[in-house]
Amino acid sequence: MHPPSLKTLPEDFRVTEYLGLETAPPDGSTHTYLLLWKRGLTTHEALRELAAAFAVDVQDVAAAGLKDEDGVTEQFVSVRGLLSHADIERANVPAGGGRRAWRVTPHGTGTAALRTGGLDGNGFRLIVRDLDDATAAVLAEGPRRHTHFFVNYYDTQRFGVPGGPKETHLIGGSLLAGDEDTALELLRRSGSAEGRQALEHRGPAGEFWRRLDPRVPVFYRCAHASYQWNAQVRDLLRENAAGEVADVDREGVPYAFATTRAAVLALAAHSPELDYVRYRWTDGECVRSTAARPTVLQTHISVHRVEPDSLYPGRFACTISFFLPSGGYATSAVHQWFVQARASSQDGAQGAPMAAVPAGGGHA
Repeated sequence: MHPPSLKTLPEDFRVTEYLGLETAPPDGSTHTYLLLWKRGLTTHEALRELAAAFAVDVQDVAAAGLKDEDGVTEQFVSVRGLLSHADIERANVPAGGGRRAWRVTPHGTGTAALRTGGLDGNGFRLIVRDLDDATAAVLAEGPRRHTHFFVNYYDTQRFGVPGGPKETHLIGGSLLAGDEDTALELLRRSGSAEGRQALEHRGPAGEFWRRLDPRVPVFYRCAHASYQWNAQVRDLLRENAAGEVADVDREGVPYAFATTRAAVLALAAHSPELDYVRYRWTDGECVRSTAARPTVLQTHISVHRVEPDSLYPGRFACTISFFLPSGGYATSAVHQWFVQARASSQDGAQGAPMAAVPAGGGHA
């Protein structure tokens, strides 16, 4: 089976955030909650834009999760203070035909800012493109709903922006080592919004890092911890998968993907969780802690349509949807789904991931 093509267009990758957000009447509330629709910019960029639009400090605008720029995403944002409908409308940028656009709508008010890690999960609706005839046939003729187990890796977007080098973990490692000069040089070649700011900076490196929204350097430290966590999980998978592993290099980031469901479940049985290092900006300082992260996630992938691909003549496109808990990466889930299916079709194994659930179950 041909590897899938994801995010060919921003509209191919749609994400909706789920958050049990407690609201309160405006009287006594300290924050306004907004639903942010965006395309073509990261969450950090969107927070900066909204802070400027509302004339507040960037640290007064917060989100519970980070969303990529190469998709169409919806997420919650909190803003310190009570905003009027006129304030909110003035902050909006028409979608138009440009790549970068966002819109916020009021969701309510409450007494607390959003915090990273408070997210419940995300719903995804993706168009997977450039599929060959064999893959399209399996998807079209198979069940509408599939149970999928996959290794819970941090995916490539954690380590760099689309088209840029995947080096956020190196930036984080340099910051953790106190080497702000190397971190700045790496940032300058990153292709990110912060990288563009770094290219314009002419003073000492430390001055640049202190001028940034402090949540941004914290993100790079987290990326370093994510890369280390991935390496530990790769080793554990190889130790427990009985050789049913495919080594995959994705944009310079190494992965080991299980080729069978049994290999994934063997990892889960041996090490259901693995501690990772977490960094957060809390009360004016970067706080380091550890927490358990599951090594394996389960989801249910629904197949909605299989049809000729208008962007790849002679190929096919498939629309799928699924839900992941906070911290799960849709791109990793889908790539591993196809790796397992391809291996099963090649060796004739029974119980392939794309034939795991009776047809018709749970189809939306």
